[in-house]
Amino acid sequence: MPYDNLIGVSLDNLNLHRAELENTNLSTSSLIDSNLRGAFLYNASLERCNLQGTNLITADLRKTNLVQANLKGCLANFALFNEANLENANLIDANVDGTDFQGAVLRGAIMKCYHLDKANFKNSIFDDKTVWPDNFDAIQKGAIKV
Repeated sequence: MPYDNLIGVSLDNLNLHRAELENTNLSTSSLIDSNLRGAFLYNASLERCNLQGTNLITADLRKTNLVQANLKGCLANFALFNEANLENANLIDANVDGTDFQGAVLRGAIMKCYHLDKANFKNSIFDDKTVWPDNFDAIQKGAIKV
C-alpha cells in the first residue's frame, strides 16, 4: 500500500490520541509535544521527524522508519517499536518503561533513555556507534551487536 503523504508538515502540540496513521509518510515533519498516545503508526515513515517531547505511550510503531528521528524526551512507555528502523535516532531522556524494541535496528542510535532495564531488546541490532548509558549491557538484554 502506498504511503499517504504528509511530508514536512507541522503538527506540533496537537492531540492525535489514537490517530490512524499506518503507512503514512511523515518524513521531516514536526510533532513536537504532540499527543500520539495509542496512535497507529505501523509501517509509517518518520524519517528525520522531530518528535521531541511527544507522548507515544502505547503507540504502535512496528516496522516504522525512524531513521535520524529526534525522540528526545518523548514518553514511549509500552510503545511497540518491533522491527522499526531507529538508525541514528536520538532517544536522549526518552522514557521507555515497558517499551518493545524486539527486532529493531538501533545502529548509531543514542539510547540514553530512562528505564532501559524494563524495555525488551530481544533480537534488536546495534553497532559500535550506538550510545548506551554507562553500565547498561544491551547484549544481556538480548540485543545483537553487528
